[in-house]
Amino acid sequence: MNRLAWILLGVGLVARAASVQAAPNEMHPPFAVLDGDGRSILLSGQSPSSTATCGACHDTAWIDRNNAHVTERVHADCVDCHLDDGRLPTQPDAFDAEGRLKRSALVIRAPRDAACGRCHGLVHEGPEPLSLPADYETAPTPEAPWRTYDLTRGTGEIVSGQDVSASYLNLVGKDELDLPWDAHARRGVGCTACHFAPNNPARASLRDSGLEVVGREPRRLGTSEYLRRPDHRLAVATCTACHEPLKAHDFLPYRKRHLSVLACQACHVPVLRGPAVQAEDATIVLPSGRPRVELRGLVRHEGVALNAELLTGYAPFLLSPAEESGGPRLAPYNLVTRWEWVSRDTGEPVAPSTLAQAWQEGGRVAPSLLASLDTDGDGELAPGERVLDTPAKTEVVRARLVEAGVGDPVVRAHVRAVPVNHGVVSGAWVRRDCEACHAEGGRLDQPLVLAASTPAGVLPLLDPGPLALAGAVRVDAAKGVVLERDHAACRFYVFGVSCVEWPGRVGFALFALTVLGIVVHGGLRARARRANPAVHGKVQKVYLYTAYERFWHWVMAASVLVLLVTGFEVHGRGDVGLFGIPLAVRLHDVFAVVLIANAFLSLFYHVTSSAIRQFFPPRDNLQGEMAAQARYYLRGIFLGHPHPTPKSLERKLNPLQQVTYLGLLNVLFPFQVVTGVLMWGVSEWPDLATSLGGLSVVAPLHNLGSWLFLTFFVLHVYLTTTGRTVLSNLSAMIDGWEEIDVPATAVEGGSDDR
Repeated sequence: MNRLAWILLGVGLVARAASVQAAPNEMHPPFAVLDGDGRSILLSGQSPSSTATCGACHDTAWIDRNNAHVTERVHADCVDCHLDDGRLPTQPDAFDAEGRLKRSALVIRAPRDAACGRCHGLVHEGPEPLSLPADYETAPTPEAPWRTYDLTRGTGEIVSGQDVSASYLNLVGKDELDLPWDAHARRGVGCTACHFAPNNPARASLRDSGLEVVGREPRRLGTSEYLRRPDHRLAVATCTACHEPLKAHDFLPYRKRHLSVLACQACHVPVLRGPAVQAEDATIVLPSGRPRVELRGLVRHEGVALNAELLTGYAPFLLSPAEESGGPRLAPYNLVTRWEWVSRDTGEPVAPSTLAQAWQEGGRVAPSLLASLDTDGDGELAPGERVLDTPAKTEVVRARLVEAGVGDPVVRAHVRAVPVNHGVVSGAWVRRDCEACHAEGGRLDQPLVLAASTPAGVLPLLDPGPLALAGAVRVDAAKGVVLERDHAACRFYVFGVSCVEWPGRVGFALFALTVLGIVVHGGLRARARRANPAVHGKVQKVYLYTAYERFWHWVMAASVLVLLVTGFEVHGRGDVGLFGIPLAVRLHDVFAVVLIANAFLSLFYHVTSSAIRQFFPPRDNLQGEMAAQARYYLRGIFLGHPHPTPKSLERKLNPLQQVTYLGLLNVLFPFQVVTGVLMWGVSEWPDLATSLGGLSVVAPLHNLGSWLFLTFFVLHVYLTTTGRTVLSNLSAMIDGWEEIDVPATAVEGGSDDR
């Protein structure tokens, strides 16, 4: 942790200590409690106004204009957050003789986690075992409209430093869950450590850490000016404000690449165990007046307390923002699908009060609805019967809405993505298995479950909003309503979940045709050998390959083989798994360096020794010699004819081999090196890779080159069996000696066989 991290930790511990003992604030001056007209409530007898009371010293009008908690839907005032119980004291003994609040009655401080939790989600403090509150499923209520538990209901995040195993919740594998609900809460890092006023002078080092400062107050304010006008738009500290990820992820291949496209929560929030909303059916009204809700990670049973239901938890979905909405970051989200009635005339959703009016008549369920939905005929609608699972039931509700004045009501469904930021884990609980993402059926490939049913038979539409949601919504018999991702719209090229399929298909087709040709050709050779054995003249044993030539050949062969195996494991869809992705990546990088170094040393040797001439095809009658060699492979080899181009010290390769090696060494090899270096350099030179189309262009081309290398490798091994014997060429590349035909002139001159 850096110095700033220790500062934030200290701030969190001080705030946590202050929350344990609600001591009076001795620094805050006494003040009068005023009503909305600016008069003391002791004189007017009216309810206190936090705006008028606090506005005597603070610029509350300015604060409201720069307040993330003051919107059309929400208005949280000063005392809601800065006083423990969210109320100004009104009892007479809290005031002094001058009508001001006594210092002993003042407990004003930075918002505690519990104050944030009153509106945002389930925040737990203290030694009591954590449990889900009774109003978790019915909130908000008219008595507490601010209590929504949106954070927990939207994602399943629970902010608590208590061990998961110590809670009252009925969790799968609970005894083994010896980890806190949130690692930051365990370490005393409260909400205000990360969510703070952007013009707070104490947070200047965080505030000035990025270009976003130019959109806010760039100066470092004095304390008095800050207290008069604290900016309540709330800045959000990033993970890197406290942590240095490049120093903590040595195990991760291509760290810079991962950390540039992955939000920290993608691995540090692998599972959320709180009950999160999966779907809301607002086409009906339950007896509580709320929509029917499906929760992730459990199956709800009627009459069973939520704390007693078996919670399995769920893995949040990794999604990326659309290209026009910011940097390329894969981050965890929960998807909430909502079905609701919409007026086609106005395009607006039907208000809950209007829907409740349509469902009721005389304080009871409307007779037409009861007759249609009461399947057991008991005269009451159980929650399980309040489902629009047939066109007839849907039409009855629609007719009631028309009677209530809704113009042309229809059922529509949309998907809302809720970001996951809390519930962070550390240590062994962090997701480290690469196959969780880089494999077929992994987090980036699996269908996204949206709901267990389809109210009114309507499938949800994908909103082209800030997230790159693309694909087909369908009904799966086992999973319910699911979203099959469209990988063609993927913004990232993820190894194991390839977005470009054609290179692999083309490469595999070429490889398969080559293997088929080898099988057919080899079978015909074996059959023809018995009828037409090969005829050879005088031979001599020659030291054909030097020690260095054999060395670089076998290093090249081993390097190519390792690169092919590890490359297909990294690039494939879980079909090859010999090493595991981290080791496969490291082996691939090491042997790529070995291959390139060996190639350059080999080039130096062949140039300085003039052996490079072996690779240059003859200028005279090249086409004729190539045609003769081709005829030999297609016909002469079956008839026992000798090679049309005998080997010699001056010419070790036939013309077809020479042309093939020229293409291999001058085209395919540099192509693979360049594309491979660009893939490796995505982290180091992202701008260069992006200018060339990024991994979505470079990686498929490299993959195609790999298939071409594999095809050559297999064909090369087969052609080594076409020598004087099946193993003679292989033996020569081991010890350097090979039997070659004696030139006719040497035989005529009486050359001895050796």
